[in-house]
Amino acid sequence: MNHTARRDFLRLLLLGGASLGLLPACDDKKAPTGAASGSPSSAPTAAGGGDTNKEFQIGWSVWTGWMPFKLMQEKGFLQKRAEEHKVKIKLVEFKGYMDSVQAFAAKKLDGCAMTSMESLQPASNGVPSVAILINDRSNGGDGVLVREGTDLKGLKGKTVLLEEFSVSHYLLNRALESVGLKEKDVKIKNIPGDDAGKAFLTDKSVEAVATWNPHLFQAVEQGKGKVVFSSKDIPDEIMDFLVMNEDALKANPGLGPALTEAWFDAMAYFAAEATRKDAIDIMAKGAGSSVEDFEKMLKDTDLFTDKSKTADFLEGEKIKGTMEKVKKFSFDHDLIKNEGFQIGFGHDAKSQLKFDKSYIKV
Repeated sequence: MNHTARRDFLRLLLLGGASLGLLPACDDKKAPTGAASGSPSSAPTAAGGGDTNKEFQIGWSVWTGWMPFKLMQEKGFLQKRAEEHKVKIKLVEFKGYMDSVQAFAAKKLDGCAMTSMESLQPASNGVPSVAILINDRSNGGDGVLVREGTDLKGLKGKTVLLEEFSVSHYLLNRALESVGLKEKDVKIKNIPGDDAGKAFLTDKSVEAVATWNPHLFQAVEQGKGKVVFSSKDIPDEIMDFLVMNEDALKANPGLGPALTEAWFDAMAYFAAEATRKDAIDIMAKGAGSSVEDFEKMLKDTDLFTDKSKTADFLEGEKIKGTMEKVKKFSFDHDLIKNEGFQIGFGHDAKSQLKFDKSYIKV
């Protein structure tokens, strides 16, 4: 599928996905959204009191920074907090990340774990979206791999394998900018990001890829390539959020707090010396990874474990700057139509996508 066809297909999914009956891929982020209730300026309460019969569905997919969702489920943290807040919540695991985003865009999910890159697209196409939590930021977990003897400037004229319009695509653009090159200076071959990493490891004819761990450290350890640019070079630009449909948050005011509190329960379990090993074992198993490899991936992923810092960051200046860069990339690549699309910060912001720390109880 070429650039234009893929872009138009993505837009079709975002605009008309509800008619496609999108469901989680059982091997690879179906429920109606909650009816809106309450006013937009009503702060979330400490307990439920809204729709207690509806089961809210939250999509997530396998990625280092999202494995705490598995921990929340396995250790009963989510069930405990959901009962406290009188809300029913089901975590839906997707093996295909974009399947989860498309399901959220089609209003088949009430919330979804997604990257900064994808958070704009459902919102710009009519899904009232609220980021209530930052899960993690990539600190070397995403990167550009090349063969020995090549550097970033040497990419000019070469073919780079990556998944178009993904964070890998964004990362490549930022990498090229850093050495005065533009996207038109390279040839992009569209391929799923995971497949790009595998291709680099198995096919010597592949010159360069934009991908993520474990492919990055495996290529380096096996002497097959080097990382010439990574998310460490653009701190705070590749982040992962829990994005909710605002209608669902209004339908039951306990939904947002239950999710954020369960997340920080999992973070406390992960951070505590006595339980850290068990936490890592559970997350590694859920990711289909060895404990050793999962530990390596954690080193390049900053999990947001502190409530106060997370809340401050969620509406802080750094994230505002990041989202402006992401918005520009999205507009330049025709992923959003309106360059004036507004991103809001704070509970009372009037925008289709907003970042709201009020669901984090500090």
